[in-house]
Amino acid sequence: MIFFGTKGVTSTSETGTFNCPTCSSAQEYSLKRVRRFFTLYFIPLIPLDSLGEYVECSTCKDTYKPNILDYDPEANSQKFQAEYYAAITLVMINVLLADGVIEESEIKTIQEIYNKITGHDIDRRNLDEEIAHVAKNKTDFATMLVNLQGVLNDEGKEMVVRAAIYVAWADGQVQEEEKVMISKIGARLGMTPAHLSGVIESA
Repeated sequence: MIFFGTKGVTSTSETGTFNCPTCSSAQEYSLKRVRRFFTLYFIPLIPLDSLGEYVECSTCKDTYKPNILDYDPEANSQKFQAEYYAAITLVMINVLLADGVIEESEIKTIQEIYNKITGHDIDRRNLDEEIAHVAKNKTDFATMLVNLQGVLNDEGKEMVVRAAIYVAWADGQVQEEEKVMISKIGARLGMTPAHLSGVIESA
């Protein structure tokens, strides 16, 4: 009796060093390829179609899609930082606009907070243009906050909420519309009512 069939065979086609997300450091990797072979008496003889490939970290043994080899943690960090700065600015502007009144003290507070967080000044003309853009287009930042929820730690979330609180307090009182806005910001960042209340009290 003749035994024949097919079998997936894994081979290493490439090795090198990559930035492993699990190890959070540079590690050795192997690029593995899986190919189907025709077998005779369970011995792979004739290569058939490719079943795919993956990258395996030699340290943690986690596997990734091949495009992980293009992963640049520094570039990703810079991209996230830029998105975070844009998000926190958008949050402050939405609080500014919540009660329908724009106070000069609130504008100055936004500029001061932006400077403290980023280490850079935000041009007044650019800020005015951004405020007008948000007011006109009713920018929905709910999705943006939900996306930040998964990548910000508690400290980052608290920073966003504190920035919103400081802008609301800039004119000496917090309007009801601003309180509602701050509560929504906390909720969309995934903060519990108790956590949010604690941040408000400390601020």
